[in-house]
Amino acid sequence: MGVDARSLHVPGILDLAPLGVRLIIPDQRGHGQSEHTTQSNYSHSVWTDDVHELAESLGLQKFALFGHSYGGFLALEYAKRWPESLTHLILVATSAGPVSAQAAAVATDADLREHFRSVWPRFFVGNDKHWPLFESLQFSVDAYTAAFARELPEYDLRGHVAQLDVPTLLLVGQADPYRSHMEWLAAHLPRPTLRTLEGTGHFPFIEAADRFRQCVASFLQGT
Repeated sequence: MGVDARSLHVPGILDLAPLGVRLIIPDQRGHGQSEHTTQSNYSHSVWTDDVHELAESLGLQKFALFGHSYGGFLALEYAKRWPESLTHLILVATSAGPVSAQAAAVATDADLREHFRSVWPRFFVGNDKHWPLFESLQFSVDAYTAAFARELPEYDLRGHVAQLDVPTLLLVGQADPYRSHMEWLAAHLPRPTLRTLEGTGHFPFIEAADRFRQCVASFLQGT
């Protein structure tokens, strides 16, 4: 949260389209080209409501939902509320909670950009830190603060995971800090498939684009 959807506009994601996957990649409320309001209007409940309303507006009665990192927290929240609308759930480098992440002391979008600049290299295992991608991103401090200072301290879906009877692909980099969280999900979800991608960190769809894409396409196509 606090980063627009351009972090997903990369070959590991976009090249699923030629494999027959229809992609819909929205900016969350408060990010990028979506509506920006006040912090009081940014919450897990509102963000998951937005996804549900978007799906309904597009006539999607059933669809696969993808969530990376904080997006995975919201994907799990969505799956808890509307499991019947999902054909598949794809979770990347995420957690069912609790998550001990401190909100950075940032006051402006520019402050948030510099905060992310300082931690960005840690997201990647290889020497390539993908700085051109970073420079393309937009940052939203109000959404970030609402998420990390108010919403995340209350986040814990561990008690609901066993009831999520949705085929779920769990993808995580070998060196990702969330790896143990993903292994926990694999042990407690009813229908999990866990894939650990060697030589990758928090963005496996960037550092191992081909392997990532094939894992997702095979999962969605049942092969």
